[in-house]
Amino acid sequence: MMIRRIALCFVPLMMASAVLADSWSPISVVNAPTARTAHSAVFTRIDGTDQMIVWGGQDSSSVPFANTGARWKRSANRWGATATAEAPSGREGQTAVWTRHEMIVWGGDDGINFLNTGGRYDPVKDMWQPTSLIGAPSPRFGHSLVWTGDRMIVWAGAISFAGDTNTGAIYDPVTDTWSPITTTGAPSPRNHQASVWTGSQMLVWGGISLGTYVNDGALYDPRTDTWTPISTVNAPSPRLFFASAWDSTNLFVWGGVNSSFKPLPDGKLYNTRTGVWRRISRTNAPTPRLGPTVVWSGSAFIVWGGSDPDGNPIGTGAKYDPVANQWTATTATGAPAPRSGHTAIWEGSRMIIWGGSGECCNNWFNDGFAYTP
Repeated sequence: MMIRRIALCFVPLMMASAVLADSWSPISVVNAPTARTAHSAVFTRIDGTDQMIVWGGQDSSSVPFANTGARWKRSANRWGATATAEAPSGREGQTAVWTRHEMIVWGGDDGINFLNTGGRYDPVKDMWQPTSLIGAPSPRFGHSLVWTGDRMIVWAGAISFAGDTNTGAIYDPVTDTWSPITTTGAPSPRNHQASVWTGSQMLVWGGISLGTYVNDGALYDPRTDTWTPISTVNAPSPRLFFASAWDSTNLFVWGGVNSSFKPLPDGKLYNTRTGVWRRISRTNAPTPRLGPTVVWSGSAFIVWGGSDPDGNPIGTGAKYDPVANQWTATTATGAPAPRSGHTAIWEGSRMIIWGGSGECCNNWFNDGFAYTP
């Protein structure tokens, strides 16, 4: 009996869309929002329809600013416009949170006035509804806004071009109601401070208070309506327009400018468990800049973009590992054009940069790029 020998050919199985580490790739621009800066962006994490929602911002040299937006569906790399019916008025500098069901945007300015209006956007129904004005905080810009898991906290911000506040309120989207938070023990009035939700408290730090750069902060507990100051021992120097993010234990503060508008090359981590500030290495850190974005990837803080004090945009970045206290540059190959005023979100495996402004006059972008660390 003849035994036929069959040669087996083993072919490695490879994903057609395999992505290399430390690489950039563009996302679709088909049906993307108009080019803009100072907009808001959130990532929904709705199972099966995970998407980034971009809304508002400055898309023209004239007012009113944009009240348009779009949803970028991650799995399909496809954009779809958000409804404009019942959407908030056009604005820039608004803050936004994702509630697990809706995107809530609030505050900002329309190019003439500061605002205390907002809206709730349901991406499944593609519908807006306004946030109540009854008991809402006063109009403001550069304020804190965090989502606690069931409520939204608004605190501080500029209420005029010469005045700041340290007032705030808690918004309940289920009842569409606001309730004030105490100012007893609160930090001084300020704007453009860092603000994160720690899982049980809102942590705020830094910013500018009535013209003075500050480097203090506090924790606000909405359950008890109380403020607790955080340590200023070894805190970062006072600064503005710095990068800040949260990794479940530490507040990350890096870069920005001092009161002389000189870019700062340093930063620190504040550990909420120990109450101690720890120095961030300067070795291989990004070049000093103001207004960079930063996301937490689960293992590293990724800093990218921003500008120098003359307004020249920057197109570089780096990853910071807080365990190793070590920086690693992000590749420049395939990176977005230098920009500031862009947004950055973490979508589970990649950082998505979108929009922003480039060099000179009204040079805005409506493109986006995904960075795989």
